[in-house]
Amino acid sequence: MSAGGVVEDLIALQRLAEQERDAGRRRSLDTVRGHVAERDNGAKVGEAAHVLGVSPPTVRAWIKAGALRTVAQSSPLRVEVTSLAATKSVLDELRRHRDDGRLLAEVLRVLRDRGALAGDDVAAAVDDLAAGRVRRLDANRLDELLPTTRTEASTSS
Repeated sequence: MSAGGVVEDLIALQRLAEQERDAGRRRSLDTVRGHVAERDNGAKVGEAAHVLGVSPPTVRAWIKAGALRTVAQSSPLRVEVTSLAATKSVLDELRRHRDDGRLLAEVLRVLRDRGALAGDDVAAAVDDLAAGRVRRLDANRLDELLPTTRTEASTSS
C-alpha cells in the first residue's frame, strides 16, 4: 500500500474515533489506527512531499522545525505516517479555508502573539509575577521608569 493510502486510512480512522461517543469503541479505533501505523515503515521524503502537496525541501524544513517526526535510524530518511497524517489533516483544513481572509488574519495574530510570548523577557516577567516580585504600576512608578518621556508629555499638554 502506498504512503498516501496509509495516511488516508489513518485520517479516516481518526475521524471515526473523534465522532464515536462510546469510549470503548473510540479506544478500539485508536488501537486499530496505531496498528495500521506500526505496520508501515514510514514515507520517504519525496513520498511525504507528494502526500502533503509540498516540495521535498519543505518537508525537510518541517522535519528540522519539528513539525514532522521521522522514523528513528531510517536510511533513507523516512517520515512517521502518524505525523504525516496529522500534518495532512491540518493542511487540508487550511486549504479548505484559504480564501477566508478573517481566518488568515486570526491565524497570523495567534502566531504573532505566540512569538511575542515565547521571548525570554516575557518568561522572566511571568516568573517574577509567580514569585510575587511585581510592583503595581502607577503614575509615580511610571515617572521613575520613564522620567523624560512622562515629563515632556506633561509639559507639552
